[in-house]
Amino acid sequence: MGRKATDKEKIKMKDYYQKHKEKINKTSMKSYEKNKEKKKQQMRENYIWHKFEIIIKARKYYQDHKKEILKNMSEFAKQNRNIMNEKCKKYKQRHPDKVRARNIAKYRIKIPENQICQICKINKATEREHRDYSKPLEVSFVCHQCNCKLERLIIC
Repeated sequence: MGRKATDKEKIKMKDYYQKHKEKINKTSMKSYEKNKEKKKQQMRENYIWHKFEIIIKARKYYQDHKKEILKNMSEFAKQNRNIMNEKCKKYKQRHPDKVRARNIAKYRIKIPENQICQICKINKATEREHRDYSKPLEVSFVCHQCNCKLERLIIC
């Protein structure tokens, strides 16, 4: 990081800019046109990295404050039953195939006891995962962590 300019230096820079405004604008436009694609690519990359940084920070914050967040969420749900019911209805309207497949699997396919996750083969399977919602009885038994990873891969 460079040093900050003093007030005298700032005044000099403003005066210089006012005197040479046209020349500066012409050269900056030439430079912009010359490196336009490169700049756009850099902006895209910076945007993507910034997005990843935000996601990582949010996940870290959630892990650090998990109990507090879950407590607040459950309190909100208890106090605002009507809002939660509306959200549930909207989700069912937007994703009827998912809801139907999950309900069928929930009541017809029990997760076997001591079933190992079919992805990581380490943890105990606690969830059913559908590859295709049009085939509700075709499920994989996965652990919660692997199911979250699969969801993130599908969404991103």
